[in-house]
Amino acid sequence: MAIKRIIPISSGKGGVGKTTFAINFSLALSKAGRTVLVDLDTGTSSVRNAIDTPVDKDLYHFFKKDEPLGNCLTKLNWKLDPLEKYKDFSFIASPMHLIEEITNFGADKKRKLIEAINGLDVDYVVLDIKAGLDSNVLDFLPYSNSGVLVFTPHLPSATLAAADIVKAILFRKLRLIFHKESPFFDTLKGDKMDFWRLTNDLIDRVEDSYDPSIENLDAFTADLFQSLGEHPIARTVKRTVDEFRVYYVLNLFNGVQESFDTAVRPFLQNLSGHVSARCSVTNLGWINRSDAVHRANRERIPALLFTPELKRKGEEPWMQELLSLRGGSHASDQPRKAMASTAPSLPEPRTDDPLTAQLDTLKAIFAQRRNDDYRANFDYVTQRVLYTMKTRQPVEFGERRIYPPQQMLQQMYDRTSARDFM
Repeated sequence: MAIKRIIPISSGKGGVGKTTFAINFSLALSKAGRTVLVDLDTGTSSVRNAIDTPVDKDLYHFFKKDEPLGNCLTKLNWKLDPLEKYKDFSFIASPMHLIEEITNFGADKKRKLIEAINGLDVDYVVLDIKAGLDSNVLDFLPYSNSGVLVFTPHLPSATLAAADIVKAILFRKLRLIFHKESPFFDTLKGDKMDFWRLTNDLIDRVEDSYDPSIENLDAFTADLFQSLGEHPIARTVKRTVDEFRVYYVLNLFNGVQESFDTAVRPFLQNLSGHVSARCSVTNLGWINRSDAVHRANRERIPALLFTPELKRKGEEPWMQELLSLRGGSHASDQPRKAMASTAPSLPEPRTDDPLTAQLDTLKAIFAQRRNDDYRANFDYVTQRVLYTMKTRQPVEFGERRIYPPQQMLQQMYDRTSARDFM
Protein backbone atom coordinates (compact mmCIF):
# COMPACT_ATOMS: atom_id res chain seq x y z
CA MET A 1 0.00 0.00 0.00
CA ALA A 2 1.21 3.51 -0.80
CA ILE A 3 1.94 5.78 2.10
CA LYS A 4 -1.31 7.50 3.05
CA ARG A 5 -1.50 11.23 2.45
CA ILE A 6 -4.16 13.52 3.90
CA ILE A 7 -5.35 16.50 1.85
CA PRO A 8 -7.68 19.07 3.48
CA ILE A 9 -9.95 21.15 1.24
CA SER A 10 -11.09 24.40 2.83
CA SER A 11 -12.48 27.85 2.13
CA GLY A 12 -12.87 30.88 4.31
CA LYS A 13 -16.54 31.24 3.42
CA GLY A 14 -19.26 29.12 1.85
CA GLY A 15 -20.54 29.55 -1.67
CA VAL A 16 -17.29 28.92 -3.57
CA GLY A 17 -18.09 25.36 -4.68
CA LYS A 18 -15.75 23.73 -2.17
CA THR A 19 -17.75 20.52 -1.82
CA THR A 20 -18.25 20.23 -5.58
CA PHE A 21 -14.50 20.52 -5.98
CA ALA A 22 -13.76 18.09 -3.12
CA ILE A 23 -16.05 15.39 -4.54
CA ASN A 24 -14.78 15.53 -8.10
CA PHE A 25 -11.15 15.96 -7.05
CA SER A 26 -11.49 12.87 -4.84
CA LEU A 27 -12.97 10.93 -7.76
CA ALA A 28 -10.07 11.94 -10.00
CA LEU A 29 -7.57 11.12 -7.26
CA SER A 30 -9.07 7.64 -6.83
CA LYS A 31 -7.65 6.74 -10.24
CA ALA A 32 -4.23 6.91 -8.55
CA GLY A 33 -5.13 4.98 -5.39
CA ARG A 34 -7.82 4.16 -2.87
CA THR A 35 -9.36 7.46 -1.84
CA VAL A 36 -11.79 8.35 0.94
CA LEU A 37 -13.58 11.70 1.11
CA VAL A 38 -14.52 12.61 4.68
CA ASP A 39 -17.34 15.13 5.05
CA LEU A 40 -16.36 17.32 8.00
CA ASP A 41 -18.90 19.97 7.03
CA THR A 42 -21.13 18.55 9.75
CA GLY A 43 -24.58 20.03 10.05
CA THR A 44 -25.17 20.42 6.31
CA SER A 45 -24.68 16.85 5.04
CA SER A 46 -23.23 18.53 1.96
CA VAL A 47 -21.47 15.51 0.45
CA ARG A 48 -24.45 13.24 1.07
CA ASN A 49 -26.77 15.76 -0.57
CA ALA A 50 -24.50 16.08 -3.60
CA ILE A 51 -24.18 12.34 -4.37
CA ASP A 52 -27.33 10.38 -5.18
CA THR A 53 -26.22 7.23 -3.38
CA PRO A 54 -27.83 5.53 -0.35
CA VAL A 55 -25.81 5.90 2.86
CA ASP A 56 -26.09 3.10 5.41
CA LYS A 57 -23.70 4.43 8.05
CA ASP A 58 -22.22 7.86 8.64
CA LEU A 59 -20.58 9.95 11.35
CA TYR A 60 -23.69 9.57 13.49
CA HIS A 61 -23.00 5.84 13.74
CA PHE A 62 -19.32 6.52 14.42
CA PHE A 63 -20.00 8.92 17.28
CA LYS A 64 -23.24 7.58 18.72
CA LYS A 65 -23.06 3.86 18.00
CA ASP A 66 -19.28 3.36 18.28
CA GLU A 67 -19.15 2.01 14.75
CA PRO A 68 -15.56 1.84 13.41
CA LEU A 69 -14.94 4.62 10.92
CA GLY A 70 -13.87 2.08 8.32
CA ASN A 71 -17.40 0.61 8.48
CA CYS A 72 -18.91 4.00 7.61
CA LEU A 73 -17.53 4.13 4.07
CA THR A 74 -20.07 4.52 1.26
CA LYS A 75 -19.33 3.41 -2.28
CA LEU A 76 -20.95 4.95 -5.33
CA ASN A 77 -24.32 3.57 -6.32
CA TRP A 78 -24.02 1.23 -9.32
CA LYS A 79 -26.40 3.51 -11.23
CA LEU A 80 -23.86 6.34 -10.95
CA ASP A 81 -20.85 4.18 -11.75
CA PRO A 82 -22.08 1.06 -13.59
CA LEU A 83 -18.65 0.29 -15.06
CA GLU A 84 -16.92 0.76 -11.69
CA LYS A 85 -14.49 3.29 -13.11
CA TYR A 86 -14.32 4.83 -9.65
CA LYS A 87 -14.36 1.64 -7.57
CA ASP A 88 -11.49 3.00 -5.44
CA PHE A 89 -13.53 6.01 -4.32
CA SER A 90 -15.67 6.08 -1.20
CA PHE A 91 -16.96 8.74 1.15
CA ILE A 92 -17.87 9.15 4.80
CA ALA A 93 -21.01 11.22 5.14
CA SER A 94 -21.89 13.59 7.95
CA PRO A 95 -25.22 13.02 9.76
CA MET A 96 -28.48 13.60 7.90
CA HIS A 97 -29.69 16.29 10.28
CA LEU A 98 -28.25 18.88 12.62
CA ILE A 99 -27.08 17.06 15.76
CA GLU A 100 -25.47 19.53 18.13
CA GLU A 101 -23.03 17.18 19.85
CA ILE A 102 -21.75 16.00 16.46
CA THR A 103 -21.86 19.34 14.67
CA ASN A 104 -19.95 21.07 17.49
CA PHE A 105 -18.11 18.12 18.95
CA GLY A 106 -15.76 18.66 21.86
CA ALA A 107 -12.13 17.73 22.41
CA ASP A 108 -12.75 14.05 23.19
CA LYS A 109 -14.86 13.43 20.09
CA LYS A 110 -12.42 15.39 17.97
CA ARG A 111 -9.54 13.28 19.27
CA LYS A 112 -11.51 10.10 18.55
CA LEU A 113 -12.26 11.20 14.97
CA ILE A 114 -8.68 12.28 14.27
CA GLU A 115 -7.33 8.94 15.48
CA ALA A 116 -9.87 7.10 13.33
CA ILE A 117 -9.02 9.12 10.22
CA ASN A 118 -5.32 8.47 10.82
CA GLY A 119 -6.11 4.76 11.03
CA LEU A 120 -7.99 4.46 7.71
CA ASP A 121 -6.39 1.82 5.47
CA VAL A 122 -6.39 3.79 2.21
CA ASP A 123 -3.94 5.65 0.00
CA TYR A 124 -5.45 9.13 0.12
CA VAL A 125 -7.82 10.89 2.51
CA VAL A 126 -9.52 14.10 1.35
CA LEU A 127 -11.13 16.21 4.08
CA ASP A 128 -14.04 18.44 3.08
CA ILE A 129 -13.74 20.98 5.89
CA LYS A 130 -16.57 23.36 6.69
CA ALA A 131 -16.15 27.05 5.99
CA GLY A 132 -15.00 29.30 8.81
CA LEU A 133 -12.18 29.47 11.31
CA ASP A 134 -13.37 27.76 14.48
CA SER A 135 -11.47 24.95 16.20
CA ASN A 136 -13.35 22.27 14.24
CA VAL A 137 -11.76 23.74 11.13
CA LEU A 138 -8.26 24.59 12.33
CA ASP A 139 -7.64 21.35 14.22
CA PHE A 140 -8.01 19.36 11.00
CA LEU A 141 -5.64 21.57 9.02
CA PRO A 142 -1.86 20.99 8.87
CA TYR A 143 0.64 23.23 10.64
CA SER A 144 3.06 24.05 7.83
CA ASN A 145 0.87 24.40 4.75
CA SER A 146 -2.64 25.52 3.85
CA GLY A 147 -3.93 22.30 2.31
CA VAL A 148 -5.95 23.20 -0.78
CA LEU A 149 -7.74 26.55 -0.52
CA VAL A 150 -10.69 27.00 -2.87
CA PHE A 151 -11.86 30.46 -3.83
CA THR A 152 -13.56 32.04 -6.81
CA PRO A 153 -13.60 35.31 -8.77
CA HIS A 154 -17.33 35.60 -7.99
CA LEU A 155 -17.12 35.97 -4.21
CA PRO A 156 -14.50 38.52 -3.08
CA SER A 157 -15.24 38.05 0.61
CA ALA A 158 -14.32 34.36 0.38
CA THR A 159 -11.04 35.26 -1.29
CA LEU A 160 -10.10 37.50 1.61
CA ALA A 161 -11.24 34.84 4.07
CA ALA A 162 -8.87 32.35 2.41
CA ALA A 163 -5.97 34.58 3.44
CA ASP A 164 -7.38 34.59 6.97
CA ILE A 165 -7.07 30.79 7.01
CA VAL A 166 -3.35 31.10 6.25
CA LYS A 167 -3.01 33.66 9.04
CA ALA A 168 -4.85 31.43 11.51
CA ILE A 169 -2.69 28.39 10.71
CA LEU A 170 0.54 30.34 11.02
CA PHE A 171 -0.39 31.93 14.34
CA ARG A 172 -1.59 28.58 15.67
CA LYS A 173 1.84 27.15 14.87
CA LEU A 174 3.69 30.09 16.42
CA ARG A 175 1.63 29.83 19.60
CA LEU A 176 2.39 26.12 19.74
CA ILE A 177 6.13 26.63 19.31
CA PHE A 178 6.19 29.42 21.91
CA HIS A 179 3.78 27.83 24.36
CA LYS A 180 4.79 28.21 27.98
CA GLU A 181 5.48 24.48 28.28
CA SER A 182 7.22 24.17 24.90
CA PRO A 183 10.66 22.54 24.94
CA PHE A 184 11.84 25.50 22.88
CA PHE A 185 12.39 27.65 25.95
CA ASP A 186 14.49 24.94 27.61
CA THR A 187 17.12 25.53 24.91
CA LEU A 188 17.56 29.25 25.72
CA LYS A 189 19.98 30.88 28.08
CA GLY A 190 18.35 33.38 30.38
CA ASP A 191 14.99 33.69 32.09
CA LYS A 192 12.50 31.36 30.39
CA MET A 193 9.46 33.33 31.55
CA ASP A 194 10.88 36.65 30.32
CA PHE A 195 11.35 35.24 26.82
CA TRP A 196 7.91 33.64 26.90
CA ARG A 197 6.22 36.90 27.91
CA LEU A 198 8.14 38.93 25.33
CA THR A 199 7.37 36.57 22.47
CA ASN A 200 3.71 36.05 23.24
CA ASP A 201 3.08 39.75 23.84
CA LEU A 202 4.42 40.45 20.36
CA ILE A 203 2.38 37.60 18.86
CA ASP A 204 -0.74 39.06 20.49
CA ARG A 205 -0.02 42.47 19.00
CA VAL A 206 0.67 41.30 15.46
CA GLU A 207 -2.35 38.96 15.47
CA ASP A 208 -4.66 41.74 16.68
CA SER A 209 -6.11 43.32 13.53
CA TYR A 210 -7.04 46.43 15.54
CA ASP A 211 -3.47 47.03 16.72
CA PRO A 212 -1.52 48.85 13.98
CA SER A 213 1.79 48.82 15.86
CA ILE A 214 3.03 45.63 14.13
CA GLU A 215 1.59 45.30 10.64
CA ASN A 216 2.27 41.64 9.86
CA LEU A 217 4.64 38.73 10.52
CA ASP A 218 7.33 40.30 8.36
CA ALA A 219 7.33 43.40 10.57
CA PHE A 220 7.21 41.12 13.62
CA THR A 221 10.30 39.26 12.42
CA ALA A 222 12.13 42.50 11.65
CA ASP A 223 11.34 43.81 15.15
CA LEU A 224 12.66 40.61 16.73
CA PHE A 225 15.95 40.80 14.83
CA GLN A 226 16.29 44.47 15.71
CA SER A 227 15.61 43.83 19.39
CA LEU A 228 17.32 40.46 19.87
CA GLY A 229 19.76 40.18 16.98
CA GLU A 230 20.55 36.65 15.72
CA HIS A 231 18.55 35.10 18.50
CA PRO A 232 16.84 31.65 18.35
CA ILE A 233 13.43 33.31 18.79
CA ALA A 234 13.93 35.58 15.78
CA ARG A 235 15.36 32.76 13.66
CA THR A 236 12.48 30.43 14.55
CA VAL A 237 9.81 32.98 13.64
CA LYS A 238 11.53 33.69 10.31
CA ARG A 239 11.91 30.01 9.52
CA THR A 240 8.29 29.25 10.40
CA VAL A 241 7.05 31.90 7.97
CA ASP A 242 9.57 31.19 5.21
CA GLU A 243 8.78 27.47 5.13
CA PHE A 244 4.99 27.87 5.04
CA ARG A 245 3.37 26.72 1.80
CA VAL A 246 0.09 28.04 0.38
CA TYR A 247 -1.83 26.13 -2.33
CA TYR A 248 -5.02 27.27 -4.03
CA VAL A 249 -7.48 26.33 -6.77
CA LEU A 250 -9.73 28.81 -8.57
CA ASN A 251 -13.27 27.54 -8.98
CA LEU A 252 -15.73 28.93 -11.55
CA PHE A 253 -12.77 30.22 -13.56
CA ASN A 254 -13.81 32.95 -16.01
CA GLY A 255 -10.62 34.08 -17.69
CA VAL A 256 -7.10 35.06 -16.73
CA GLN A 257 -7.42 38.79 -16.26
CA GLU A 258 -10.77 38.83 -14.44
CA SER A 259 -9.75 35.94 -12.17
CA PHE A 260 -6.48 37.67 -11.43
CA ASP A 261 -8.09 41.04 -10.72
CA THR A 262 -11.00 39.77 -8.63
CA ALA A 263 -9.45 36.77 -6.85
CA VAL A 264 -5.69 36.26 -7.08
CA ARG A 265 -4.60 39.88 -6.66
CA PRO A 266 -6.78 40.59 -3.58
CA PHE A 267 -5.77 37.25 -2.06
CA LEU A 268 -2.05 37.99 -2.43
CA GLN A 269 -2.43 41.59 -1.32
CA ASN A 270 -4.31 40.54 1.81
CA LEU A 271 -1.79 37.78 2.46
CA SER A 272 1.19 40.11 2.02
CA GLY A 273 -0.30 43.01 3.94
CA HIS A 274 -1.76 41.19 6.93
CA VAL A 275 0.21 37.93 7.12
CA SER A 276 3.49 37.78 5.20
CA ALA A 277 4.89 38.38 1.74
CA ARG A 278 7.41 35.55 2.17
CA CYS A 279 5.08 32.53 2.11
CA SER A 280 5.41 30.29 -0.93
CA VAL A 281 2.19 30.46 -2.98
CA THR A 282 1.27 27.81 -5.59
CA ASN A 283 -1.63 27.87 -8.04
CA LEU A 284 -2.69 24.24 -8.56
CA GLY A 285 -5.06 25.12 -11.41
CA TRP A 286 -8.71 25.97 -11.87
CA ILE A 287 -12.11 24.58 -12.70
CA ASN A 288 -13.91 26.28 -15.58
CA ARG A 289 -17.31 27.77 -15.02
CA SER A 290 -19.66 25.27 -16.67
CA ASP A 291 -23.39 24.82 -17.10
CA ALA A 292 -22.80 21.07 -17.07
CA VAL A 293 -21.34 21.21 -13.55
CA HIS A 294 -24.28 23.30 -12.36
CA ARG A 295 -26.76 20.87 -13.90
CA ALA A 296 -24.92 17.88 -12.42
CA ASN A 297 -25.13 19.45 -8.96
CA ARG A 298 -28.86 19.97 -9.33
CA GLU A 299 -29.28 16.31 -10.21
CA ARG A 300 -27.00 15.15 -7.35
CA ILE A 301 -24.53 13.59 -9.75
CA PRO A 302 -20.81 14.32 -9.43
CA ALA A 303 -19.76 16.29 -12.50
CA LEU A 304 -17.18 13.69 -13.54
CA LEU A 305 -20.01 11.13 -13.73
CA PHE A 306 -22.47 13.39 -15.49
CA THR A 307 -23.49 12.48 -19.06
CA PRO A 308 -24.33 13.65 -21.58
CA GLU A 309 -22.51 16.94 -21.39
CA LEU A 310 -24.39 20.04 -22.38
CA LYS A 311 -23.53 21.18 -25.86
CA ARG A 312 -21.80 24.52 -26.27
CA LYS A 313 -24.31 27.34 -26.61
CA GLY A 314 -22.43 30.23 -28.00
CA GLU A 315 -18.93 31.17 -26.99
CA GLU A 316 -17.85 31.73 -23.40
CA PRO A 317 -16.54 35.30 -22.96
CA TRP A 318 -13.19 34.06 -21.72
CA MET A 319 -12.62 32.17 -25.01
CA GLN A 320 -11.93 35.50 -26.70
CA GLU A 321 -9.26 36.18 -24.11
CA LEU A 322 -7.76 32.76 -24.77
CA LEU A 323 -7.52 33.51 -28.47
CA SER A 324 -5.84 36.83 -27.79
CA LEU A 325 -3.25 35.06 -25.64
CA ARG A 326 -2.55 32.17 -28.01
CA GLY A 327 -3.88 33.07 -31.41
CA GLY A 328 -4.87 30.28 -33.78
CA SER A 329 -8.06 28.33 -34.14
CA HIS A 330 -11.03 28.18 -31.82
CA ALA A 331 -10.74 25.77 -28.91
CA SER A 332 -13.84 23.89 -30.00
CA ASP A 333 -12.05 22.96 -33.23
CA GLN A 334 -9.27 21.19 -31.33
CA PRO A 335 -9.42 17.76 -29.69
CA ARG A 336 -9.75 17.77 -25.92
CA LYS A 337 -6.47 17.00 -24.18
CA ALA A 338 -6.31 13.74 -22.32
CA MET A 339 -5.19 13.48 -18.71
CA ALA A 340 -1.51 14.29 -18.49
CA SER A 341 0.67 11.27 -17.84
CA THR A 342 3.27 13.42 -16.14
CA ALA A 343 3.04 16.51 -14.01
CA PRO A 344 2.56 19.73 -16.02
CA SER A 345 5.70 21.76 -16.54
CA LEU A 346 5.38 25.47 -15.89
CA PRO A 347 8.00 28.13 -16.63
CA GLU A 348 9.90 29.66 -13.77
CA PRO A 349 8.57 33.09 -12.75
CA ARG A 350 10.49 35.87 -14.45
CA THR A 351 10.25 38.20 -11.51
CA ASP A 352 10.51 38.22 -7.75
CA ASP A 353 7.27 40.21 -7.53
CA PRO A 354 4.62 37.73 -6.30
CA LEU A 355 1.74 39.41 -8.14
CA THR A 356 3.54 39.34 -11.49
CA ALA A 357 4.69 35.78 -10.85
CA GLN A 358 1.12 34.59 -10.19
CA LEU A 359 -0.20 36.36 -13.30
CA ASP A 360 2.55 34.74 -15.37
CA THR A 361 1.57 31.36 -13.94
CA LEU A 362 -2.09 31.92 -14.80
CA LYS A 363 -1.17 32.81 -18.37
CA ALA A 364 1.19 29.84 -18.69
CA ILE A 365 -1.41 27.33 -17.51
CA PHE A 366 -4.04 28.97 -19.71
CA ALA A 367 -1.76 28.76 -22.75
CA GLN A 368 -0.90 25.10 -22.14
CA ARG A 369 -4.44 23.94 -21.37
CA ARG A 370 -6.49 25.95 -23.83
CA ASN A 371 -8.60 22.97 -24.98
CA ASP A 372 -9.52 21.65 -21.54
CA ASP A 373 -13.07 21.25 -20.33
CA TYR A 374 -13.98 20.88 -16.66
CA ARG A 375 -13.17 17.15 -16.71
CA ALA A 376 -9.65 17.85 -17.88
CA ASN A 377 -9.46 20.66 -15.31
CA PHE A 378 -9.96 18.13 -12.51
CA ASP A 379 -7.42 15.78 -14.10
CA TYR A 380 -4.91 18.61 -14.33
CA VAL A 381 -5.34 19.72 -10.71
CA THR A 382 -5.05 16.09 -9.59
CA GLN A 383 -1.81 15.62 -11.53
CA ARG A 384 -0.42 18.80 -9.98
CA VAL A 385 -1.33 17.52 -6.51
CA LEU A 386 0.24 14.11 -7.14
CA TYR A 387 3.40 15.72 -8.49
CA THR A 388 3.59 18.05 -5.50
CA MET A 389 3.29 15.15 -3.07
CA LYS A 390 5.94 13.24 -5.00
CA THR A 391 8.46 16.07 -5.05
CA ARG A 392 7.90 17.68 -1.64
CA GLN A 393 8.02 16.43 1.91
CA PRO A 394 4.73 15.56 3.63
CA VAL A 395 5.19 18.55 5.95
CA GLU A 396 5.08 20.76 2.84
CA PHE A 397 1.93 19.18 1.41
CA GLY A 398 -0.10 16.06 2.10
CA GLU A 399 0.74 15.07 5.67
CA ARG A 400 0.64 11.37 6.55
CA ARG A 401 -1.60 12.01 9.53
CA ILE A 402 -3.51 14.72 11.36
CA TYR A 403 -1.35 15.83 14.27
CA PRO A 404 -2.79 16.96 17.61
CA PRO A 405 -0.85 19.95 19.00
CA GLN A 406 1.57 18.13 21.29
CA GLN A 407 2.30 15.43 18.74
CA MET A 408 2.96 18.09 16.14
CA LEU A 409 5.34 19.97 18.43
CA GLN A 410 7.25 16.78 19.22
CA GLN A 411 7.32 15.84 15.55
CA MET A 412 8.75 19.25 14.62
CA TYR A 413 11.27 18.99 17.42
CA ASP A 414 12.32 15.45 16.49
CA ARG A 415 12.62 16.20 12.79
CA THR A 416 15.61 18.44 13.35
CA SER A 417 18.03 18.96 16.15
CA ALA A 418 17.14 21.67 18.64
CA ARG A 419 19.92 23.84 17.28
CA ASP A 420 18.79 23.53 13.64
CA PHE A 421 15.11 23.97 14.44
CA MET A 422 15.55 26.86 16.84
